[in-house]
Amino acid sequence: MEYNNNGPNDLETKEMSFLRIQDLITSKRQMLLDKQKNFTSLTKQNHFLNDVKEDYSRYYKYIAQQKRDQMSALNLLKEYMHDLTVSGTLTLNNIKDAEMEQEKIIREVKAIKSNLDSLVNKTKNIEKE
Repeated sequence: MEYNNNGPNDLETKEMSFLRIQDLITSKRQMLLDKQKNFTSLTKQNHFLNDVKEDYSRYYKYIAQQKRDQMSALNLLKEYMHDLTVSGTLTLNNIKDAEMEQEKIIREVKAIKSNLDSLVNKTKNIEKE
């Protein structure tokens, strides 16, 4: 290091400042590259999560339709059994059996409806998130 009356040479001071600036630029460049890699990774994960969400939505719609179909079929069966009991073509024992079956069907319809409502509410909450 060259010294003059005032301390280190001006050229050396400028060179040290230049080297610090270069180091800072290099570290900033590396930070930007790291952020770009992270962003790319997050973007890939986001696409994956969107695909999963779409799959879930399709699955939910399928299950919801199955539950609706079950409810419809059970309601039809309940009406049929009611018609049989009203028509008078059944014996007393058959009427009691039919009424018990109707009660079972009604409970099953309520359970299916409850499951469907729960599924719909959970899906709405997930979609909000």
